[in-house]
Amino acid sequence: MSVPALPATLVPPAPFPVVIAQSMTSEFVAPGVRRATYRLQTSSGPLVVNVVAVDPSEPSVRVHAVLANDRLVSSGETVGAMARRTNAIAGVNADYFDIGNTNQPLNLVVRDGALLRSPSKRVVLDVRTDRSVHFENVAMSGTLRFGSSTLPLTTINEWPPQGGVGFLSEAYGLAKAAPGVRIAQIVPVDVEHPPFHPAGVFRIASFDDATRAHTVHGYELVFGPAALAFGALPAIGDAVTVDVASIPTLADVTEAVGGGPMLVTRGFAVDDPNSPAPEERDRRFPVSGAATLADGEVLLLCVDGRSPLSVGLTRPEFAALARGFNATDAMAFDSGGSAELVARVLGDAQPSVLGKPSDGEERAVADGLFVYSDAPVGPPARLVVRPDSIVAMAGARVAVRAAIVDAAGHALAVAHLDGGDVVRVGATSSQVTVRSGTLAANVGVDVVDRLTRLDLESETRHPEPGATITLRATGFDVRGRVVAIGPSLRVRGARGEIDVSQPYQLGDRDERFVVRAGGARTTLELRVGRHSDALRLFDAATATAWSFASAPAGVAREITFANEPPEMRIPYDFTRDERAAYARSSTGFALPGEPLAFAIEIAGDGSGVGLRATFVNGLGEMRALTLAKAVDWNGWQRRSIVLPDDLSPPVRLTSLYVVNTLGPHPARTAGTIAFRNPFVTVAGRP
Repeated sequence: MSVPALPATLVPPAPFPVVIAQSMTSEFVAPGVRRATYRLQTSSGPLVVNVVAVDPSEPSVRVHAVLANDRLVSSGETVGAMARRTNAIAGVNADYFDIGNTNQPLNLVVRDGALLRSPSKRVVLDVRTDRSVHFENVAMSGTLRFGSSTLPLTTINEWPPQGGVGFLSEAYGLAKAAPGVRIAQIVPVDVEHPPFHPAGVFRIASFDDATRAHTVHGYELVFGPAALAFGALPAIGDAVTVDVASIPTLADVTEAVGGGPMLVTRGFAVDDPNSPAPEERDRRFPVSGAATLADGEVLLLCVDGRSPLSVGLTRPEFAALARGFNATDAMAFDSGGSAELVARVLGDAQPSVLGKPSDGEERAVADGLFVYSDAPVGPPARLVVRPDSIVAMAGARVAVRAAIVDAAGHALAVAHLDGGDVVRVGATSSQVTVRSGTLAANVGVDVVDRLTRLDLESETRHPEPGATITLRATGFDVRGRVVAIGPSLRVRGARGEIDVSQPYQLGDRDERFVVRAGGARTTLELRVGRHSDALRLFDAATATAWSFASAPAGVAREITFANEPPEMRIPYDFTRDERAAYARSSTGFALPGEPLAFAIEIAGDGSGVGLRATFVNGLGEMRALTLAKAVDWNGWQRRSIVLPDDLSPPVRLTSLYVVNTLGPHPARTAGTIAFRNPFVTVAGRP
């Protein structure tokens, strides 16, 4: 039974921040699969690194791509939900995707040997028939042949078709209406045609116009305006041959997912010329990715970020981390709030999230890479106790849970310890033997007398006045290990000392909590309730901070202002090539406090254009949020947007802009959109 090894300590090269102290916990997941968590104290702040190591040569291990809800176009699905639905033992998010719209991945997808989506220019991870994992850029070409005619086949499961003919399979999902597009329903001539495969001989069953949305069933050929310009189409009943080629070949690829950028090649850090969002190269994020080692082992990696417990990594730092694991090659996946790694914790039947998603909860994503174990279930072999090692202060009572597993890591039953499911920590470090019937386990107990850091958080982020909350204190030692605090913990609020093991009822004002333990001290300023503040964005004092911009750039136009009440008017002209018209501020307008929502009145013109606002958080990260998918009204309306949790203060509003489409049909019109009376909802009472 192979079990991958992981280093006990990490010493990544520059530009990774200097590691001052660290701790590591590692555990068997299944034959050929191990997971580990590294807690690092670095010169840039704390880091939490989770990794799952996979040995693809283990016969019982399989690696597969999974699509959210088994479709390219969907409402999205969390990594945890995909893992549970498909009975995976580990998995990581993968490609960038059309977030908030179709949610489809934006690069190559191969599943069970079937090409489900044509590639982009970005790097992909692929698994081959010999079980090896590789990173590469893939280029695709294709043709559609019928009679003496040949047309270029340019896309697989992309909609609407661009350039030439597109191929759609049932893996696509819902296709929106697309005027000017013709759809041919096709049927494989070979009754044993492999499911979802685009290459082969088909027969035209019917034709239709794409004037309404439809769910793809079976197979379709789609002809956009560029393809229709080539000339006559095949007729109903005609046989058509679809040929698909790629460089490198996908003939021996069984699974593939996209992502990017490439981080490490042949052991050296690289700057990927096709990197997504290159302007974010040097910003710290939660990051996820995959790496391969010289012996063929695969690492799935995820680093928490945007948190006091883990500050995240830049892309060059993430590359250095992969090299710290002796990776020969490595790539990143979609990161930020999408970054997530799950694995089965020994004793659990289902995988769980490793680390802490920066959104505060799992984000629905487009696809992921998942690990499966075919090891058979065996007899009871081991008593597993959680936690399996305890770091605590003297006198702490640590609740534990126990389970019985077989040799392959399958959870067989929940167990209860003889004498109760609590470990009582004495004055000195020791090893405690716990029992459940005939099975026993040893739990190491390391007693520390001082903490280097304390954190206090409320499980309710933005409580209302009078709400009942639960407070949680977490201590850390000099090695970054989580410490069970015990009776030395002291927490004081506005009404005196608090027992954090009990719910706490708030008053009607903001509250400050002070926590002390083991020589460490921290405070929590909890904002209670919310209030609205008017923003001065369009009066005479701020009007000069705005400027007009367009996409494509170069349009000469002016933003205008009115004074009673102050309003700003953005002119646009989408009758030709212009796609967006912006009102921008180079410095941005600071929003007060901890902003929760933004609202503004908008004078609609019924044109169907889309409206968005751009914000920048305290880390310099930009988020574009939708005010209106389509301006389908006339006159003034108030529109509001909830600001996501990753817009951590201080937050700045940097632009308001008009786009020609946020839906299936671009607006071909010109006009002016006016804005007035902006407000922000802020956490806390005034």
